[in-house]
Amino acid sequence: MLKQIPVKLPWSFEDALGYPRAFRWVAFFWEPCGDEAIFDDGYCSTDGNPWGFLQFILHPNVKPLLSDCHLGSSDSEATHWLLCDLESRDVFVGEKAEVKAFLVNEVKKYVPEGRLPVNSRVEISPEEMDELLTKIREQMQQVPTPSVAEIQEKIRRDKEAVEKLVAELGEVK
Repeated sequence: MLKQIPVKLPWSFEDALGYPRAFRWVAFFWEPCGDEAIFDDGYCSTDGNPWGFLQFILHPNVKPLLSDCHLGSSDSEATHWLLCDLESRDVFVGEKAEVKAFLVNEVKKYVPEGRLPVNSRVEISPEEMDELLTKIREQMQQVPTPSVAEIQEKIRRDKEAVEKLVAELGEVK
């Protein structure tokens, strides 16, 4: 069962955690494989900003509210996910399977059926795999490598977003 956490999401939350605001509902948790903060909106799941996630869940105004959940750690998988409503700014916690099912049902409202992620197994031959990998390599070669200045700017923006999150959390009671 989903449990509402009595805290509102700061407006800087999505920027600080690296979520591109694709959908109204998004979940966050920690993944031990790679030791990363992950977001999942029912359509896409990928790495978020670990520093923003940690600053949020460990903040003195938030941490006590999450004491009975396990959002993951460096040593173990999450049994609970933090579910965020980016419209109302409400925060919930639920068991991983329950939150994932909720997100998948929510995303069906916005994404045409043919565009939904498929969780079925696909079998391809070694030749098809080689062809697929070749196409991926070719496409990756077309992506420009970021410059040192671009990387430094991204780090600066991320740090600024996390600092803003911490400042806003200090105002939340």
